[in-house]
Amino acid sequence: MKVNFKSKSGITLVALIITIIVLLILAMVSIALVMNSGIITKSKTAVDKYSEEEIQEQIKLAYSEWQMGQYSGVTEDAPTFIQNKLNSIYGAGTVANVTAENGILTVELTNGKTYTYNVATGKAEYIKPLPNAIPGTPTTENSKYTSDGKTAVIPEGYTISNVEAEQSIDTGLVIKKDGNEWVWIPVANVTDLYTENTTNQEWILCGTSGDSKVVSQYASKARTDVRYDLTRTTPGTTSYPCYREPDTVVGDNGNSYDKVQENWSAAGFVSFNDMATKLKDDYKNMIDSVRKNGGFYVGRYELSEAGTKKDQPSLTNTNWYNLYAKCKTFGDESTTYSRMIWGCQWDQVCKFISTSGDKVSLTGSRKYGNYRNSQAPANTGNYSSYNKQNTGSNEAWKTNNIYDLAGNCVEFTQEAGDYSYYRATRGGDCNSDGDIFPVTKRDAQSPTGFGSASGDKLSCRPVLYVK
Repeated sequence: MKVNFKSKSGITLVALIITIIVLLILAMVSIALVMNSGIITKSKTAVDKYSEEEIQEQIKLAYSEWQMGQYSGVTEDAPTFIQNKLNSIYGAGTVANVTAENGILTVELTNGKTYTYNVATGKAEYIKPLPNAIPGTPTTENSKYTSDGKTAVIPEGYTISNVEAEQSIDTGLVIKKDGNEWVWIPVANVTDLYTENTTNQEWILCGTSGDSKVVSQYASKARTDVRYDLTRTTPGTTSYPCYREPDTVVGDNGNSYDKVQENWSAAGFVSFNDMATKLKDDYKNMIDSVRKNGGFYVGRYELSEAGTKKDQPSLTNTNWYNLYAKCKTFGDESTTYSRMIWGCQWDQVCKFISTSGDKVSLTGSRKYGNYRNSQAPANTGNYSSYNKQNTGSNEAWKTNNIYDLAGNCVEFTQEAGDYSYYRATRGGDCNSDGDIFPVTKRDAQSPTGFGSASGDKLSCRPVLYVK
């Protein structure tokens, strides 16, 4: 039989080549669409998020199992139990460490990820690693900066100084925003600052009682490691000398100072009880921020109308309430917030300048402060005995990149003291003897009448917190 091959249809070589080319083009277009749409990235993010949420749930379950185990003979503490439980689920060595502090469990994995669990709220969170900050470059999100084996958290929108001498944590790391300058104060152990009430007696802030009482669970510690006489009592104490924080000041008759509408409203509160509550809450927030971030920022200069800026007249001749309000104006209340410095923070600044960097003396400050009897090198430059100068105007009045901590102006803090109606001040002014009124000196002044201090030489210093 004769077969006619010419009658059969088929694909020519040219057509085959064209078909392959078209298929390659379509494949390339499809790949490009997938890559540009971020499908792969989004899929990876979804997997990572699921993994994070799964671990958070396992932490919650492990803690609940530990709680129930307390009634059935479990002897391990919560961190040990949770670490062993998670390692049994995900494999030995998955969890590097679990710690507990003030009701917060921190779970660190060997892959570098960290989770926290709040025992009180039952909330577990994944702690996103911070990117590295670069000196001279504004941060676009909260970032970290490491030097001298220590780490500082740089808030979003802030810039580390591009001056090399201002880039070391040990000698005073400087950050800037809107012309305001701040120095990082590292705190290795947050419990150095405060003590927690473990007694049956409530710490009720002065002037609050009954249905309106405000109770603090925390109070600042005495710091004899900084100065031998820095003793403290607890909120609500009115017997001399009763230095304490957080607390309100209400006067002998219990109806003055913080209870006066003109005063609490000037400080930015809507009532006296609102002031008492906010002071108590701010103190706890300070502790939480320092614990989370490992430190806080202090104003590099004494407060001025311009902010915390170099070579400006210190803000004086006004009362504590106006100074307090001014100190609240620097943070955005989203990623950062600012307040007047607490007494326990002043203590920590003193510890920092005496144990790190310049390592100055705390028993006498005549060599680095503006006093009536300053010694070299502090008696050089624009120094003029008994005369106040613009804050930051003399390089000799600087220690660890912080200006005028000692001398120039006495500075208010949030600490209460001297009976029930004064606010504590720290350091000395340009009229003082630098040995009698060193940087650690604590005194007390009326929040409205200034007491023994001269109003034109009484200012304060703000602090900045990272949320």
